[in-house]
Amino acid sequence: MMESVQDLEDFFASRRTLGIKPGLERLDFLLEKVNHPQKSIPTIHIAGTNGKGSTLTYLKEVLMESGYTIGTFQSPGLPTILDHIAINNRSITVQEFIDILHPLLPIIEEMDQQNLAPSEYEILMIITLLFLQGNIDIAVIETAMGGREDITNRVEPLLTIITTIAFDHTSFLGNTLKDIAAHKAGIIKEMVPVISGDLVNEALQVVKEEACKQNAPLYQYGKEFWTEEIDMNHSRWNNGSKSYVIDLSMKGRHQMMNASLAIQALHLLQANGFIIDDIAMKKALSRAKLPNRMEIIKEYPKIIADGAHNVQSVNKLVETIQQENTKGRIKVLFSAFRDKEITMMLKELTKLTDEIVMTTFDHPRALSEEEALNDIPYIDEVQEALNKLLATSNPNDLILITGSLHFVEFTKKIVRQ
Repeated sequence: MMESVQDLEDFFASRRTLGIKPGLERLDFLLEKVNHPQKSIPTIHIAGTNGKGSTLTYLKEVLMESGYTIGTFQSPGLPTILDHIAINNRSITVQEFIDILHPLLPIIEEMDQQNLAPSEYEILMIITLLFLQGNIDIAVIETAMGGREDITNRVEPLLTIITTIAFDHTSFLGNTLKDIAAHKAGIIKEMVPVISGDLVNEALQVVKEEACKQNAPLYQYGKEFWTEEIDMNHSRWNNGSKSYVIDLSMKGRHQMMNASLAIQALHLLQANGFIIDDIAMKKALSRAKLPNRMEIIKEYPKIIADGAHNVQSVNKLVETIQQENTKGRIKVLFSAFRDKEITMMLKELTKLTDEIVMTTFDHPRALSEEEALNDIPYIDEVQEALNKLLATSNPNDLILITGSLHFVEFTKKIVRQ
């Protein structure tokens, strides 16, 4: 009998040993057993290499400000497995989770015996849909990985969004942008509007072809809507007939892009009968925040946590930090999953500083000393690595904790002790 978060973590850790399994046949089996809850949940479906979480956050906050009840699925779920699933920013409780999971256990056991053993995320998706069904006005769901074969790709969306396409998860999604784009574009559905971010041409062509194949209206950043930078913190969003000045709390030009995708989505929802006024939109966009995105967790010296977990997101992080008025030195504490492009990520970070320390964290995919680079110091214990940077810091310095979102979340707890 499961009774605690730890019981749930242990259960899903045991499912994690099954690995990532392509295909949707196991999910389809589960959906059939629970009478297809996805069919009664209006959904916005978001795919992309980066920007999914921020775009989801902007959408969620504006819709909540407009009086709607919003369900969300985010990946990864941090700090606990419960944080994958929420309604109006309230994560599912242990008891709610267990109450949904227990009736599923006999089905899971049956599937295990039939060599159809469902993975951790397949079970999580079913629990998400059952939790949201009948309790929300609309769901905003981000893919876990890819799109076409992703565990979220049985939702029946009102619209889809593809934020960015870059190299990540190449062992599963392919080694070319065309291959990766084919996975992301797999969320496009017949005659369902799709919004695309500022995609490189190779990826954009794939999205265009899929949209055409599905007769899906395509709203492309830079064509059907665009932004014009006013200053470092403000941009003007425009679609030719309507414009807004965007004022955001989350820093970086890439956040303007994420917000612009959300605004375009909100306009399409208005055409579907959702009532969203300009005041609610501006108020919610300006207050929206996402943990582990340029999150200040301590002052003097300033410590910022940012889960830049691939080369593209590290590039955007470096650009954002360079715009900050940092009076002292910049230092970096870094760790990531070993299957990421560690060398390229660190090369980007050296544009900020040569004071970088690598470490590891408690996760089966975390890099170890063997994956560390010879010319960058490596310290096995996070606390010791952090202490090394703090020991030579003055109050004007900036310590940046970055890499895997799991690592950033883990290290935040140490900083706040």
